[in-house]
Amino acid sequence: MLDFVRRHSRSWGIKVLLIALIIVFVGWGGYLYQTRHATDIAVVGDHYITQSEYQKEYENMVEMVRKQFGGTVPQKLMDALDIKRQALDALVRQYLVLRGARELGLQATPDQVRTAIAGIPAFQSNGKFNLERYRAVLYQNRMTPEIFEKEMRDEITATNVQAFITGQAVVSREEIESYYHFDNDRIQVAYMLFDPYSFEKGVSVDESALEAYYKKHQNNYMEPEKREIAYVAFNTKELENGINPSESRIEHYYKDNEADFMQPKEVRAQRILLRLKPDASKAELQKVNAQAEKILGEAQKGTDFSTLAKKYSQDQATAKNGGELGFFSYKQKDPAFAKAAFALKPGEISGIVRTPSGLNIIKVEEEKKAGVLPLEQVKDRVVKELQRQGAGDLAYKQAQDLRDLAYARKDLGKAALELKMKASAPVWITLSEKEAQGSPFDRSVREKLFGLGQGDISDMLKIPGGYAVAQVQAIQKPAPAPLEKVKDRVTNDFRMAEARKLALKQASATLQMARAQKNLAAAAKTDKIDFLQSQYFSRQDANKYMPLLKGESLESVFKLRESRPFPEQPLEYGTNYMICQLMGKKPAGAPTSRQEEQISATILQQKQAAVWRTWLGEIAKKTKVEYLRKI
Repeated sequence: MLDFVRRHSRSWGIKVLLIALIIVFVGWGGYLYQTRHATDIAVVGDHYITQSEYQKEYENMVEMVRKQFGGTVPQKLMDALDIKRQALDALVRQYLVLRGARELGLQATPDQVRTAIAGIPAFQSNGKFNLERYRAVLYQNRMTPEIFEKEMRDEITATNVQAFITGQAVVSREEIESYYHFDNDRIQVAYMLFDPYSFEKGVSVDESALEAYYKKHQNNYMEPEKREIAYVAFNTKELENGINPSESRIEHYYKDNEADFMQPKEVRAQRILLRLKPDASKAELQKVNAQAEKILGEAQKGTDFSTLAKKYSQDQATAKNGGELGFFSYKQKDPAFAKAAFALKPGEISGIVRTPSGLNIIKVEEEKKAGVLPLEQVKDRVVKELQRQGAGDLAYKQAQDLRDLAYARKDLGKAALELKMKASAPVWITLSEKEAQGSPFDRSVREKLFGLGQGDISDMLKIPGGYAVAQVQAIQKPAPAPLEKVKDRVTNDFRMAEARKLALKQASATLQMARAQKNLAAAAKTDKIDFLQSQYFSRQDANKYMPLLKGESLESVFKLRESRPFPEQPLEYGTNYMICQLMGKKPAGAPTSRQEEQISATILQQKQAAVWRTWLGEIAKKTKVEYLRKI
């Protein structure tokens, strides 16, 4: 064919054919490009952030938040944190940093990457880097060396550039003193509190006003978003019996994981127990100890230990068998008992050993040295583990194949039919634990599914017993619950909202009176309201003396001056409103050396964060950042 083209390269027919081929290949290349980026989320410079990359970052963030809150995260908090946007922003920042690092010439070197990997304990054997172990660990975590080494290179690069940029920040003496006085100067205030609950009796509920309040605050009475999910599950248990590891694979696994088959040293021993409570009196101890010494003397003279145990031991479980305990390891016994037993050689008898259960006399009969159990003894365990891993790998691979085809077809059901896989019936899910009973997905998986749009197909999902691939078929957006369904809640909220208005109105009037009289005490007497006076307090210990004074209200109090002793308007104090008058100020003394060090470290950290944000902002201005899809 090529010879034919060369011989006729000057003919018009061949030229037309070549032009047609060029058009086809250019079009094919454009098609591949469009297909390649069809599911990408964003582009930073020349790097496309993929759906898979974004999903991994999102899952990591969700897991981090879940750990911080002990395993459960309220949906309102998840919405407030906007984890989806945070995950994407984190990836954008990551690639901006890598781009900036290239400009500064601060990319990680191959030596830095090799040194960092070699220092990871999981990849070491006997304190030294082990290439086979390295590959095995990555394989078990479904990661290639190329991907892992790229992640390490990016991580080291980010560390290099952040250290360089934040190293520009410095702290002055004036900044330290200003910071110290801001936190430690003390003030005293007189104040009055207005509790909305005391005004609630003055609130009347009108149906039209209640309905208007409900319409204005419908977002407080929303029913949760629901999603219809189609999915295919892959059960690893069902696949295990089809996994038959070879003898060489069994031996290879055994050698790679010898530490899992270590048999600790064990001893076989007998004991004689005389029971004694841990809190026994000195007299009781002396009495039981005297009896134990008598028995020990007989044993040391050669009396058969089994006979003595049957006669004297108060351990009902072992006495009838001559005190026989069988083989045990150090960790299986009380520390004091184990220490004494493992110090003996076969045939030797201990002294009197006290444990929480009483006084013991121990005789060691036999010992087994520590060592790796032979393959013959653990082969069933190895085979079972390889079957488990193999089934997991196979389930993962099947799920991956389905996911890839489903992405291409944009339809999970069609892809499942092509691969002759059985799809489960679609289910409606929510993020509410109460409404999720009977759902095939746990909270973490449902959170991933709620990170997808309508029609989107998930990555491989880890579910109990295996994996799944799912597609969002329909989304029912959050909607306000009907007023009739939440009327009691709306009524209570309305009453409190109106009571707060009345409390604020009264507080404002009293504040105006106090300002006119230049005396809060006089206004309190006129309105017959309790008048209170605080201790001197600083921002540091405000929580001790004024525990409900927070945020803007706290700052408003510290902005008061002799020339302006009253706030502009009532302040929030917990659920109450507060009006106050400045009574005095006490400037703090000089900071100690230790305090100066702590303050300097805090300011430096803040400045470093500011310098880092500024630098990152400059890189962002010079880099094309485009969001390709809604998340």
